[in-house]
Amino acid sequence: MMLNTPLNESLHLILNYRPLGLVRATPKAFSAFGMMVETGCILLPNQVEVDVTLSYRREGRNRVHRVSAWVTRSEPGETCLEFDTETWAATRLFLDDPLSALYAHPGALGKIPRREIN
Repeated sequence: MMLNTPLNESLHLILNYRPLGLVRATPKAFSAFGMMVETGCILLPNQVEVDVTLSYRREGRNRVHRVSAWVTRSEPGETCLEFDTETWAATRLFLDDPLSALYAHPGALGKIPRREIN
């Protein structure tokens, strides 16, 4: 499900994958487990951990939230990120829950592969 909120225009994402460095991303959709982001031509390896910095300006104040996520799928133009349950809940609180209808449906992004835990 695509984002159609004012937050979509003002939410900025930076992915930090240490071997590659910083990657600018744009949010595309949210699910019950994470989000799909636009990464341009950058492909990140599947099953790697990335640091995610989310920032936006609301009511004259800059807000910044840093979390870790797993890359569950990366294709040209998009990357799917999965968060652990507590991290995703905290991230939704950071966003003041304006997108609850978008991530309330586990299938919002289709079948996002869950990472395998060895």
